[in-house]
Amino acid sequence: MIRLNAFFKVKAGVTTAQVKALTDELVESSRKDEGNKGYDLFESTTQPGVYMFCESWENAELLKRHAASEHFTRIVPELEKLTDGGLSIEQFKR
Repeated sequence: MIRLNAFFKVKAGVTTAQVKALTDELVESSRKDEGNKGYDLFESTTQPGVYMFCESWENAELLKRHAASEHFTRIVPELEKLTDGGLSIEQFKR
């Protein structure tokens, strides 16, 4: 099992509604990807504008397929335009 935690901070002036317009589709579509064991987005309660994706995947091959999926390759670049410095990803395995 692989666990990813992807953090990002939005640029000044970006709203939660703007973030959710992209991330809701990404979360919903990714949950349907083969090998997905969990995919959620959280908004920090202590650091305004900071978000975290929590993802769990069956194995590296299925995670690789997810990263190449249409929804991922379309939505993540659009999301990165809203961030201050892109996404920071921590990967763990069990």
